[in-house]
Amino acid sequence: MQFTRRNGLKAAGIAGALAAGTRLPYGALAAQSPIGDPEPEGEPVEGGEWVFGISELPDTLDPHKTGAAVSDTILNYAGDALIAQNFDGEYVGGVAREWEVSEDGLTWTFNLRDDITFHDGTPLTAASVKANFDRILDPATNSITAAGLLGPMESTDAPDDYTFSFTLSEPFTPLLDNLTSGVLSIASPDAIESMGDDFGRTPVLSGPWMIDEWRTGDRIILKRNPDYRWAPEYLHQDGPAYIETLVFQSIIEEAARVAAFEVGEIHQTSIPSTDIERLTSDDNSWIVSYDREGVVFLEFNVTAAPFDDVAVRQALNYAVNKQDVLDAAIEGYGQVAYGFLSPSIFGYWDGVEEYAPSFDPDRAKEILAEAGWTASDDGTLEKDGNRLEFTALNLPTDAWNRGAQVVQSQLEDIGVKMEIQQMEFATVLEEAQAGNHQAEFMGYTYSDPDIAFLWFHSSNAGEGLNLSHINDPHLDELIIAGRSAVDLEERAGIYAEIQQYIIDLALWVPLWIDEYYVGFNKSLHNATFNADNRAELFDAWID
Repeated sequence: MQFTRRNGLKAAGIAGALAAGTRLPYGALAAQSPIGDPEPEGEPVEGGEWVFGISELPDTLDPHKTGAAVSDTILNYAGDALIAQNFDGEYVGGVAREWEVSEDGLTWTFNLRDDITFHDGTPLTAASVKANFDRILDPATNSITAAGLLGPMESTDAPDDYTFSFTLSEPFTPLLDNLTSGVLSIASPDAIESMGDDFGRTPVLSGPWMIDEWRTGDRIILKRNPDYRWAPEYLHQDGPAYIETLVFQSIIEEAARVAAFEVGEIHQTSIPSTDIERLTSDDNSWIVSYDREGVVFLEFNVTAAPFDDVAVRQALNYAVNKQDVLDAAIEGYGQVAYGFLSPSIFGYWDGVEEYAPSFDPDRAKEILAEAGWTASDDGTLEKDGNRLEFTALNLPTDAWNRGAQVVQSQLEDIGVKMEIQQMEFATVLEEAQAGNHQAEFMGYTYSDPDIAFLWFHSSNAGEGLNLSHINDPHLDELIIAGRSAVDLEERAGIYAEIQQYIIDLALWVPLWIDEYYVGFNKSLHNATFNADNRAELFDAWID
């Protein structure tokens, strides 16, 4: 049985594998929706184990240092953020009972709950929250995503045990929504200090489940927090979660993951395009689908040859037939991408399809010829004794591999040789951040156009997510203007200009936008699909 909410839901986190993210602050979202048949009168059953099938484990579970979408997912079950978002898209108390913002939008003050303890038993106080935010803002932390979510934050304060405040240098429109993110979960300062580098393996947070064990290359196991009594108001208030154990099991191969799902070894997993038609007609599971808020793309390192030449980057945008890539990668279960935003993200410019390069291999050849590239004896283009060839890093997923192979073939047709090198996500990220690459296939999931700051602002090159290593003052100015604009019409206009400018710079070849399908074993009861496109399991139980 299938339950579909296209564009009514929104994703958080970054991914192909990347960057944990925000939620849209623009109006109410669709109300609470059940996974499968609603059972409001059902009697909760305590205990049991729920197993997620995932492609690979995260780089780290240190919320302040991760850039992986799966980290954000796990942290949402294991941590608590200052603010939560209910099923109607309204912002409600999390660690903070209530909050107020000054008229100029620069000073934010939070009244915290006084009954929260970390998993190590220490109390969560304003000093704890301040220590977390100060750590994120400290350049020495090398925060991949969390620092970007805090925007122009200048200072923090904890005037008493349960009052926390911070000050911004300028208004920052996405901030309220950002404060609900899993990567802004509040961690135990004592554990951060005492555990050192080990903290990222078993972080000490305050959420309804606790990180119990990380088996390298295999799984991460969470156990129920028996002391949890501070769920947000839209979840049950009479005690901890019902499910005892959550397991995030890594199964890299799609076919093996689907097989494990069908026999009940795992209970929840994304469904690859090759199995969607068959499983959506299967009555043994619930299937939920939604459109990705984000894009899969081929990205160029503009500091490395041959992509230090914008003409080469522009030519490759004309050389790729995106529909063929989409059909091969995910069998058409999605849509072609034209820019760095997807249509479900606020600020998407309707004119991007006409503005972006269309498939035109003859035009690609013309641009390269004008830039001085000529055919060698074997057909590969060359210039000044250098062949037009490069290596693109890629993640070890079947869909991305299929898509990359089509791109490879299409580039070969115009005399460009692309080698595909598969690596684990953490390695791709490390190599790309260091600039030890020419190009990489990557993707993100994010629900605010401020993804532009994380991906294109010069301050995020080197240790952040600016993997193209672009350093363009005009682009930086546009990005800062977009994230500080309060008027939505003005903000949308700025992001339309950013979309055009990034197409002109040809930093990416945008490829596709997935339609995601997620399967759930029918042993699950009373679960809901929330505004983040994530299964809310706190009120759920299993047979």
